[in-house]
Amino acid sequence: SGGRGGGRDGGRDGGRDGGRDGGRDGEKPPGDTMDLEAGAVAYLLGRNGATKQRLANFSGARLEIDPRGEGGGTIEIIGTEEERRLARMCIDITLQQRNNGQVIVDLDALEARGDISIFDVPLNAVGFVLGSKGATLRELETKYKTFMFFDNENIRDQKKRLYILGSQDNRRKALQECENAVNYKMSGNGSSSLPSWRDREGGPRYDRGYRRSRSRDRGGRA
Repeated sequence: SGGRGGGRDGGRDGGRDGGRDGGRDGEKPPGDTMDLEAGAVAYLLGRNGATKQRLANFSGARLEIDPRGEGGGTIEIIGTEEERRLARMCIDITLQQRNNGQVIVDLDALEARGDISIFDVPLNAVGFVLGSKGATLRELETKYKTFMFFDNENIRDQKKRLYILGSQDNRRKALQECENAVNYKMSGNGSSSLPSWRDREGGPRYDRGYRRSRSRDRGGRA
């Protein structure tokens, strides 16, 4: 999928539905531990634990944050090898985005993954897709169990690249919403196959708060 507006899909499913490695009956699944700076603990937790829950829902890993420690805390990542790898990657990218920080990631390797879709968003629609302080993108992540972020360092033909990671079906749905949001912003006409953004219930309201978010696209997911 990808269809309109420059979206591309890696095609294969990421294979996160396989059986757990390690966890025989009564045994705790394998886990990794990462040290966190003091500010990183609160950032990863998010308001009422929302950020941690989004990352856990996407990766399939269980995330346990311990705020106690010298100068910070720790996060334990519990799950299969693939779940832990996905969680570590998303935690790393999320923490790099603090304070509008630059995200350093191997984009060629990222784009070669089988569980990614790519959408090049016109610059004047980036803030619209993000929403106020990244709220729209976070809502799509929660709704479709995806992980989404913009490459803010590279401008291609007056567009910023949006990366969408997740299962094939979830990527397709999130990408479709983003494409329709861009169409709505650029022309005022969303896809005829979806209800009006102003009238539909239960989905992101792309017109709400956009004026406040127009200049807030530097923070990626925020």
